[in-house]
Amino acid sequence: MGFIPISINAYIKIHLKNNPTETEKDLRNRLNSALADYKKGIKCSCGNDIWVIGSASVGNSCFKCITGESYPTDDYEIDSAIKKGENKKGRRHIDDIDPTQIAGFFDDDGYEINTELIKKPTLCLTCINDDDPNEEMLCNMTRYDQRDEKEFKCFAYKKKIIY
Repeated sequence: MGFIPISINAYIKIHLKNNPTETEKDLRNRLNSALADYKKGIKCSCGNDIWVIGSASVGNSCFKCITGESYPTDDYEIDSAIKKGENKKGRRHIDDIDPTQIAGFFDDDGYEINTELIKKPTLCLTCINDDDPNEEMLCNMTRYDQRDEKEFKCFAYKKKIIY
């Protein structure tokens, strides 16, 4: 889950189709202003990054404060405002690897993920799935997917019973 990246021009086209009383010039100015604020590091009053598309309409706020929803699902965000989670320098891209040698994990951009570097939240240490080789892949994917979240949530969590 997450934002669907969209260019400013593509978003304007969709927005104006759904909101025919809006003017392109005004919408473009508001989007560019919100994007400039995002790039300057301006945050929502709650401390989160602003949602550029929403902020263009209601002022600088994050997705949660604007919509009341925790996570975006099928919601657009300007592509240049979607952060790349980490530095790609020094990482192999799937297109640069011999197809017979491809193994392991790759992010949505095609870069190899070193599973040894995925942080393990403390919740995992009390889970029966911790160190279970049959669950390792799912656990690593869950941890990697939530690496930038403030709160880690795992729906496969089962507390270890220690005697």
